[in-house]
Amino acid sequence: MYEEYYHLRERPFTLLPDPDYLYLSPAHKLARAYLEYGIKQRIGFVVLTGEIGTGKTTLIKSLLKSLKGKQQRIGVLYQTSFAAEDLLELLLREFGIRGNYTSRAARLAAFNQFLLLAYRRGEHVVLIVDEAQNLGPEALEEIRLLSNLQTEKETLLQVIIVGQPSLRERLRQPALRQLAQRVAVHYHLRALDLAETKEYVHFRLSKAGGNNIFSDSAIEKLYAYTKGVPRRLNAWCDLALVAGFAEGRQEIDGDFIDVVVAAQGGALEGPEETEAVSSDDTVEEAVVSRPAVSGEGNHLKAEVLELAARLSRLEGLVLEMTGQLVPLISKFLSMPSLPEISLPAEDLSGQQENQSDASAPDNAPKPREGWWQRFWKN
Repeated sequence: MYEEYYHLRERPFTLLPDPDYLYLSPAHKLARAYLEYGIKQRIGFVVLTGEIGTGKTTLIKSLLKSLKGKQQRIGVLYQTSFAAEDLLELLLREFGIRGNYTSRAARLAAFNQFLLLAYRRGEHVVLIVDEAQNLGPEALEEIRLLSNLQTEKETLLQVIIVGQPSLRERLRQPALRQLAQRVAVHYHLRALDLAETKEYVHFRLSKAGGNNIFSDSAIEKLYAYTKGVPRRLNAWCDLALVAGFAEGRQEIDGDFIDVVVAAQGGALEGPEETEAVSSDDTVEEAVVSRPAVSGEGNHLKAEVLELAARLSRLEGLVLEMTGQLVPLISKFLSMPSLPEISLPAEDLSGQQENQSDASAPDNAPKPREGWWQRFWKN
C-alpha cells in the first residue's frame, strides 16, 4: 500500500517472525550464542525466556535457517496446548516416524529406535518447544523423561525450551526440580533500550530499501509507547507508515506518532503480569510458586493475598450460617405463646401483698406477659 510511496521493496514492519529481519541487539546476540553453544556441545536442556514480543520465535527461526544442510534432525513444536500423553505421538509425526503404535510403550520404543539410528548416522537430533509456558507439569516431566534416552557418554536428544517469564516460575515448582537441575543454560531475553530501538527501526527500513522516514523525535515517542518491545514497534511503525502515506508525509515526526496512537485509541494490550500462571494450573500449583518469589515487598503481597483468601472463606461461612439461622429464628418466633400457668391461692395472695398500690391501681390485676416478651427483655 505505502511501499512505492516510501520507495520500499516490501513492508519492513510486519508482525510475522521473519528471520531475514532479525535485528541482533547485544542481548539477542548473546541469546543466539547460548543457543548455538547448547546445540554444538549437546549439553541437554537449554531454556530461553523473554517478555511477549521480544523476538524469541524470530530468533529460533533464524537459528533453524542457519542449521539447514548440517548434520541435524530438528523438530519444532509451536502449538503446545496438548496433554502429556499426546507428546510422543506429536514427536513421531514431527520427525516423520511412520507406523501404527497403539500404546505409549510402543511409541517410546519407536522414538528411541529413531534416536539410536540418527546417532549411528552422525545426526544430532534437536527438539525445540516454543510457547512452553502453556505446558502443564506433566507434559514438562514427560519431556524430561525423554532426556533419559542416551548412550554411555552422550544424550541422544537435545531440547531447547522457549517461553514467556511464567515458564521460569513453573520450572521453580518442586514437582519440576529434576527438570530444572538438567537445564545447562538459561537466558532471559530483555526488550530494547532507546539506542537499540533507533538502530532497530533504521535496520528494518534499510533492509526493505528505505531510509530516514522516522525522525529522532518519532523514535523517542515510539520507544515511550512500546518500551522497546520489537513486536509493539512493528505494529506502531506500520500504522504510522499507513497514516503518513494517507496524508502525503515524507517524514514522520514525534507529533505525528502521537496523532496515530490517539486515533487508534491507544494500545489494546493490557498491563504486563508480574507472575503469570497458566490456565491449566490447579490452586495448589499456584500456591506452590509463591515461596519462589523473593523480596520483602513480594512477601508482603503474598501475605495480603493469603489474608484476603481467609477473609473470603470466613465471609462464606458467615453467609452460610446466616442462611441456616434466619429460617430457624423466624420459625422459633412464630410459635404460639405458652399457656398461662395457674398458681395456688396462697402463692397468688403472697405476690399481691408484695405489690404496691401505685403499680396496681384500684387493685386491678396486671396481665401476664407472653414468654417471648420476657425472653427479649432479658
